[in-house]
Amino acid sequence: MVDSKITLNESERFQKDFSLDKAKLVHAVEVAANKLEARYNEHGTGIPYSSTENFKYHDFGINKDWTAGLYSGCFWLAYELTNNDFFKKAALAQLETFKERFDTKTAMDDHDVGFVFSPSAVAAYKLTGDEKARKLALDAAEYFYTHSYSKEGKFIIRSWKTWDKGTGCRTMMDSLMNAPLLFWATKETGDSKYAEAAIDHVKTTNKLLIRSDASSCHHYQFDPKTAAPVGQVTWQGNRDESCWSRGHSWGVYGFPIAYTYAKEALDFIPDLHRDITYYMLNHLPEDLIPYWDYDFISGDEPRDSSAAAIAVCGMNEMVKALPDSAEQKKLFANASAMMLDSLIDNYANDIGIEYEGLLHHVTHAKPQGRGIDQCAAYGDYFYLEALLRFIKPDFKMYW
Repeated sequence: MVDSKITLNESERFQKDFSLDKAKLVHAVEVAANKLEARYNEHGTGIPYSSTENFKYHDFGINKDWTAGLYSGCFWLAYELTNNDFFKKAALAQLETFKERFDTKTAMDDHDVGFVFSPSAVAAYKLTGDEKARKLALDAAEYFYTHSYSKEGKFIIRSWKTWDKGTGCRTMMDSLMNAPLLFWATKETGDSKYAEAAIDHVKTTNKLLIRSDASSCHHYQFDPKTAAPVGQVTWQGNRDESCWSRGHSWGVYGFPIAYTYAKEALDFIPDLHRDITYYMLNHLPEDLIPYWDYDFISGDEPRDSSAAAIAVCGMNEMVKALPDSAEQKKLFANASAMMLDSLIDNYANDIGIEYEGLLHHVTHAKPQGRGIDQCAAYGDYFYLEALLRFIKPDFKMYW
């Protein structure tokens, strides 16, 4: 939890009005759509592993990865961006694999169920009115609530299966993006239990995973016997005390989403979001695309362009909710446009059709040596969502 208001170091840079060139946005969409169409024509409804190898997606097998929904969500975003029914049909065809995943309970006892079903089933229902998609999403939300929420600890858990071994009794920044499935379930059903759990999780995240300087830890460990707080740790960050850039971006986007659902219960979020976003902006290199961890602001360490794409969406969403009097409203509007401009110029349009990913220079898991300076399904998804937000400002998020 932040102790005092954070100051933005170079506010004058983001005070200057900045707008994205419409022709550049349109071209970026064309490049991305061509890649997606080619990928689907080659691999069909198969869902790949999270990140590429040699810039090619692989393991197009059963639907089991945490990024499956984000992968499928790319096609829904492409459908909205192009009005091309090809992408709609592709997304609907993939939806059958999500039904099978739920029915077989494949990788369902997990903290990432929201990532799986919000950009796939919820998106399908919102865009087409498909009642089967709605039922699937609500069934997933109920299972998620029952199997991945600790009423004692008031947080979304990593896994009950490894709870007694210690690693399961954790929560993490990532789960801020899974909580929206619970918020949505309350909105659809009127059953308040889902939103109450999501609100509890957001409050716990603020209390225990956000530090006094507005940085964030990746994981937080709890006692497996009592669910009492133990301490901050990391899995994908540089060290327990550092701030993993993509994890921090889950907060830059996850907190605004929660705020759109529960403004009164979460009235602390505008100030909190200002502080954590200022922290991010204060730790960016010149081109505004973060390194994989905020321990690094220069040098040869790999970047994580996906962290920037997520942050663009988060700032854009928060701007919509802020009053005109908020000091950060203009700053975030300009910063998000500048970051997306940098992504288009330096991290997307510079790779050809032979590279299956849409966004380059993503770091999937540096400490584990996986997907370094590659592409990833979540990078592709949030890059497309960022494009859609600027092309269609009235875009309704899938979360």
